[in-house]
This record gives sequence, structure tokens and C-alpha cells, in this order.
Amino acid sequence: MSTLFSLKGKVALITGATNGIGLGMAKGLAEAEIDQIILTYRSEGPLERATNVLKEINPKVVISAVHADLGAGTEDEVVDKIVTEAYAVAQSGVIDILINNAGINNRHPFEAFPAADFAEVLRINLQIPIKLTQRVGTQMLKTKTEGRVVFTASLMSFQGGMNATAYAVTKGGINQFTKALSNEWSSKGIRINSIAPGYIDTNLTGTMDPQHRATILPRIPIGRWGEIDDFKGPIVFLTSDASRYVTGETLLVDGGWMGR
Repeated sequence: MSTLFSLKGKVALITGATNGIGLGMAKGLAEAEIDQIILTYRSEGPLERATNVLKEINPKVVISAVHADLGAGTEDEVVDKIVTEAYAVAQSGVIDILINNAGINNRHPFEAFPAADFAEVLRINLQIPIKLTQRVGTQMLKTKTEGRVVFTASLMSFQGGMNATAYAVTKGGINQFTKALSNEWSSKGIRINSIAPGYIDTNLTGTMDPQHRATILPRIPIGRWGEIDDFKGPIVFLTSDASRYVTGETLLVDGGWMGR
């Protein structure tokens, strides 16, 4: 059974993995003995902390980094930089796993939602992940790599939320993109799935209104907010042979929230 969940010999590229859910996912990859993790980052401090955490888990894992500010320059410039530098440092010459995790949430009532804030959420949460997937996935097809692509979706892939229309649009889009792309690429050896987190203690949920936060815990059947380590198992499952017949799915990791 351990070989079913092993990631030995694999190389993963993951965006937004220097903290929060992305770091939890990267920790899972390291524990599954993956050969190399390529992280995108914006600042040195979080990158150094994340690298230390991952090396402590698995001293043998190779940690590489690509500097990428997803909000700077054009979308194509950002994606070109990530892809070019990631393949340059990939020790095997291929990327087996792509995890599109980076995301933001700007909150405003829709009638007062600044156009720039709305566009920023669409860019970072939806447009860049789609373009990055196209670039990396095309390379996977050329090299006949048995690829795995995983997106971070959300409860708002299924629900509307409040004062977060841009976020809901992007996460609903990720859910549908997962299904549509799976239909095209699964027969070609690339599985496409998403993970939909529930309410998790991260910097992103820290922006929520305190009164709203207070109403959440009583509605989570498992009785607690999620933690980043709750994503170690799900990401290893979806990127390993343990899920070899799973594609086009959005896996809820929500403590039972959606079943309430």
C-alpha cells in the first residue's frame, strides 16, 4: 500500500506554497518522498521558512524556487517566467505534478466592488492558473508524461458566499474547468482534479468579519476549523497512483460543511 501513495521519482510545481494550504500540501508531498518540489514565491522570508519546514520533514527532497509576483506584469509574462524557470531547474527535465494553489480574495458588496479589485481576483485565481495549466500540460503531452494537475477550489465553487462575488466566480470557474479539461486530457494520460477547502485557519480567512467567523464553528460537523496539515493526505492521494481512476473531481476537505 505504501507504494500506491509514493511520489518517488516525481517533480512537482506548486504555486502559493510558502504558507497556508499550499504549505500543507507541500508538506504532504515531502512526506510522500517526492524527489523535487518547485515553489513559486514573492518574498524571501516565507520561502526560507517553508524550505526549512520541508527539509526537516524530508532532508532528501530537493527544494527549488521561482520568484513570481502574480500581480505584476501581464498574465503571459508571469506564466512565461514561471514555466521557463521551473523547467530550467527541474532535475528530471519534466514536471509530473502541477498544483495551482495561489489565490486571493477581495471582499466588497457588489454594488461597490472596484473594477480593479474584481479584475485582480479573476487574474490570480482563474486566468493565470488556466494559462499555466495550458503551458505545463502541453509539455506533459509532448513528453507523454503521466501528469497530475490539481487546483485549489473552494466551498464557493458550490455556494455563493457574501461580499465575495469575484472569488465565487473564479472558484466556480475552477470547478467547471476541472471537469471540462478532464474530459479532454484524461485519455491522454493527464488527470485533472481539484481540492475544495472548507473554513481553514489561514491568512486568507483572517480577513473575514469577526461576527461572521463566530457563526461558522457551530455549523462545522467535525467541530473545528481546518488546519493546513489536513491537506497533506488529500494532495498525496490525488497526485499518486492511489487515485489512478479519479479524474474530473473536486474533493471537499471541509469537515462536513457541505453535507450539513
